[in-house]
Amino acid sequence: MSRFCGAFSLWYAFCNMNRNRLLIIGAGVIVLATAAIQFAFPRTAVSPIVTEPQTTTATTTAPTTAVDSTPALNVTGVTVSTSVPATQKLPSIAKGDTIASWDFKGAYADVPDLTLKAQVEIARLSSFVGEGTYPDVTLYVGIANQYDLLGDGKQEYAYLGRAIEADGAISGLPWHNLGVLMERLGALETARVAYEKATLVQPLKQWYYAYLEFLTTRMKDDIVDIEKTFATAQKNIGQQDEDLLQLYTEWKNASSS
Repeated sequence: MSRFCGAFSLWYAFCNMNRNRLLIIGAGVIVLATAAIQFAFPRTAVSPIVTEPQTTTATTTAPTTAVDSTPALNVTGVTVSTSVPATQKLPSIAKGDTIASWDFKGAYADVPDLTLKAQVEIARLSSFVGEGTYPDVTLYVGIANQYDLLGDGKQEYAYLGRAIEADGAISGLPWHNLGVLMERLGALETARVAYEKATLVQPLKQWYYAYLEFLTTRMKDDIVDIEKTFATAQKNIGQQDEDLLQLYTEWKNASSS
């Protein structure tokens, strides 16, 4: 009987070991898959999803933040200052930029059910502002992205401004989304300022890649600034980053042809 129990214990431990290995392998696959799609759409607005808070007898569940068709933020290795940052303000439209119309074809345009869905979400997110359950910057960016779905650029611009005032000194998210909006509206100099600001306040690879892709497609003849930005990105991200090197090579080849 003792031999049988010993054999059963070994078999059970082996199964648990294999199960743990499978879980680890599965997690690795998820991480690799996320990394593979991280830069598929580098210049789309990042839209945090705010879930309803779940209260317990002791604590409130922290908000879950996700992104829609864009890479998830990775703040590993980024030092965040604990000092109180200076308040940031939404930049005015740059000199020379002209916005013919603030309205555009949003993803929810002309679809009554989806329009109502966006309006309900705007009301829901607005109800959390100032309560402390979620960061206001997250709520404002979420509201701005609902207006983006509706094609209301004026309201999107206004709420991105609120997000920048709330946390634009340490978060590149609202600056990046402002760059996406301004590029869509044809205000390229304003977009340039916003994309660059995202890299200055939060030097993450996502923001550098989006800014460099903007420069190499919209400002491809500005060789001095592009070279300088590539050098700065490599300094902050790494000299051998494959995505940046590929983007640089593509720009060089296009410039020489």
